[in-house]
Amino acid sequence: MSTKKRQFSNTMAWLWLILLVIILNIVQLPLLFLSNGTVGQQFVWAVIYLAGFAATIALGLWVYRQAHPVKWQRLTRRDWWLMVKAYGFVILVEMILGVVNNLLYHQTSTANNQAISSFMGQGTLTMVMLSLTAVLASPVIEEITFRGILVDGCFPANMFWLPIVVSGVAFSIVHMSTNPVSWLIYAMMGGTFAYVYKRTGKLQSTIFLHGFNNLIAVGAMLLTIK
Repeated sequence: MSTKKRQFSNTMAWLWLILLVIILNIVQLPLLFLSNGTVGQQFVWAVIYLAGFAATIALGLWVYRQAHPVKWQRLTRRDWWLMVKAYGFVILVEMILGVVNNLLYHQTSTANNQAISSFMGQGTLTMVMLSLTAVLASPVIEEITFRGILVDGCFPANMFWLPIVVSGVAFSIVHMSTNPVSWLIYAMMGGTFAYVYKRTGKLQSTIFLHGFNNLIAVGAMLLTIK
């Protein structure tokens, strides 16, 4: 493992994290225009949408390398097994909290998922673009931000549970929760991803885990769209 030191302080890492969260919200604005205008205008907005994600990922990776200056390592069998167990835990807790959410707040889905499903129903191009980024782009930049930069850049390396908890809380805050149960669903998910990251030390472990989770969720949404 590389012995290179971080290129900036914990405070600077927090500032970068906040900036990336702001940028991540801005790059999603073209979704509002994908179902309007001529075909040519829609194509331009789609290009802007994808380019925004690509630029944000590139920036996030650069910041992450400053906070975590180590060589990229392959996932081991132990890493994959931990990821499988973590995903099983996420699904189990989601099912339990989903029932509670339905009983207490009469929600069959979180507000965040409802918003995504609503956007997907606005047009074919919107559905395709949102599906692609939800599975291939959002997991990358969100893991870079809420696991890589937050866990490694904002906290000392010898801390374990505090960055996990903070990562879960921060992840939930940006996911439009409208009640405590929905908030807990995303906090649990983010905390689980952070736990996997702390255990493996490999960002690709949570990128794959997050991407697979989103793939299943998006697939379920697509089945409900008429």
